[in-house]
Amino acid sequence: MKAKKGPGLLWWALAAAALAAALGYYFFNLPQPPSVTVYFLKGEELQAVVRPLGEGEDPAKAAARELMRGPNFKETNSGIFSEIPRKAKVLKISKENGILAVDFNRELARYGGGSARAQGLIAQIVYTFTEIPGVSKVRILVAGKGEVVLGGEGLVIDKPLSREDVKF
Repeated sequence: MKAKKGPGLLWWALAAAALAAALGYYFFNLPQPPSVTVYFLKGEELQAVVRPLGEGEDPAKAAARELMRGPNFKETNSGIFSEIPRKAKVLKISKENGILAVDFNRELARYGGGSARAQGLIAQIVYTFTEIPGVSKVRILVAGKGEVVLGGEGLVIDKPLSREDVKF
C-alpha cells in the first residue's frame, strides 16, 4: 500500500503568497482615519504635519486649532517651529466661493519679526488652510479688518492669497 503524500512545497509557497497578497491588500486599503495637514517650518522650508480629525469635526476649525497649538514636543525636538505668535487666536472662520476667511485676534498683527519671518508665518497660514478640500485662497483678517500689516518692515496683506501668491 502506498502512503498518501501531502501537498507539495510548491502548493505551500503559492498558498503563502496568496495569503500575503490578501493581507497586504487588506491592510494597505483600510480606510484612513480623518486628518488635517498643518504646516510649520523647519529651517527655511515648510514642513507638513498630519494631525487627527475628530469624527464629524469641521476640517477648517481643526486646522486652525492645530496651527495655533503649534508643533508638539517630538516635532520641536526635530527642529520644527512655528512663526505664529503664541497669543494669536482664530476668532472666526468663514468660506465663500473657495475663499476661506480666517479672522485672527490682534496678536497676529503684533508680530515683530522681519519680512522673511512674516513670509513664513503667512505661508504657514495659506498652506494649512488651502489643504482643505474646496479652499483655493485664504483671506487673512485681524479683528475683522481686511488690510493686515505684519512684521517690522510692514508686510501688507490686503487680498486673498493662494499658494502661488506665497511661493514659499
